[in-house]
Amino acid sequence: MNSCEMISVRALSVLGCSAMIVLLGGCKSASTSSGGTGSTPSTAVGVQRAAAPANDVKQKLGRCTSLLMESFQKPTAAYHFSYKAQENINPKFPMNKTAKPEVGPVEIEADISPDQLNLASVRGKEKTDHKAGKTDQLGWGMANLELIGPVTSTGMMLAFGQMVAQPAGTGTAGGVDAERYDFDTNSATGTTKTGMDIARAMITNMQSSKGTVWLEKSTGKLVKFDIDASFADSQSNSWMEHYEGEVSLK
Repeated sequence: MNSCEMISVRALSVLGCSAMIVLLGGCKSASTSSGGTGSTPSTAVGVQRAAAPANDVKQKLGRCTSLLMESFQKPTAAYHFSYKAQENINPKFPMNKTAKPEVGPVEIEADISPDQLNLASVRGKEKTDHKAGKTDQLGWGMANLELIGPVTSTGMMLAFGQMVAQPAGTGTAGGVDAERYDFDTNSATGTTKTGMDIARAMITNMQSSKGTVWLEKSTGKLVKFDIDASFADSQSNSWMEHYEGEVSLK
């Protein structure tokens, strides 16, 4: 499997995972608002009011990575993107059932502006450099392919993390005012945990994820993240991955 095919598989997985989490979240909300045995109108109203901030958090985390990817593809300012991770670098896993995960370094340093994209990446021992102007559509597209991996990996984590994420204050990240959110999928209980378990069984080998993300206040774009995740599959393979990145204004 080549790098483009790997990117396509990961992107489809994130889209499917996000759709599943949204669907299950909607079912949970409908069940909660309908009330149960012994519920009173005042209790139902109280639940709806309490749920509003949580829904807002889910919406923000659900779209922050797509806003980040859009800023890569159609930049309106000059900024630097730095990404450092330890993740599976075996291109045959998991499509080849005889292959095993190989955790190794993945790093990207990219300078992005409305007219130019310069990128250097490391995946295991393989190094790649891309330099392209916006008028070079092929070169620009190939450089952006290198950026899809970090965004889809983070999107996968947040597809689950958004269900349990909590606001954790404000500050500065990447040179902009940002809102911080913490999440730990091990904290999920009840129908939220059930929904996550169903989605994981259908779509991903991820068992849990924990981390912190920062979203730009003015746009909602993801500007910084620090995430750990554990994985296990039906072939008795288990491994840990780590992802961290930051977008900084130049």
